[in-house]
Amino acid sequence: MRISKRTAGRVAALAAGVAAAASVAAAVSATAFARTTPAPGAGPACQARALTLRLAGTDTGVGTTALTVAITSHATKACVISGYPSLGLLRADGVPQPAVFSHGRGTWFAGLPDRAVRLAPDGQASFFITYRDFNPATGHAGPAVTALRAALPGVPGRFTVPARFAPYGGISVSPIRAGARKE
Repeated sequence: MRISKRTAGRVAALAAGVAAAASVAAAVSATAFARTTPAPGAGPACQARALTLRLAGTDTGVGTTALTVAITSHATKACVISGYPSLGLLRADGVPQPAVFSHGRGTWFAGLPDRAVRLAPDGQASFFITYRDFNPATGHAGPAVTALRAALPGVPGRFTVPARFAPYGGISVSPIRAGARKE
């Protein structure tokens, strides 16, 4: 079967439109997470220039992986951060990879309250995501990504955390918690 240039062009335009719509939907879904701010009187909010984010580690079991991101404060005074990070995925070419994020439920997330975390100078906090490693019907991995883009609640700006993984399906997100232990 031959496909004309006109048909190929229409298919390419349709695919680009679908990808753009999915990217916008992922961005809208992700920004809903960033609306939590520290409770009044809990202390000053952390500032982006005084924070660094890094991959703290991963742990895989029974087809699900937990990826932990550590947040370190380099401020000279304590600050407060709380809530769920707003996340996005980036491919190797820097283009956003559409993804659906949700607040985590189940055993991985049991007992993780969404509360203010006080970060002392050089103190650490963290959050983690869980995702399936493969499509259970086909055994194929999800699309490869090379970075996690994160916006922290109440902290202007975005952070990029290098992390190579290939999630399949929805991604669950934990609230920010004290300490930088990996799951």
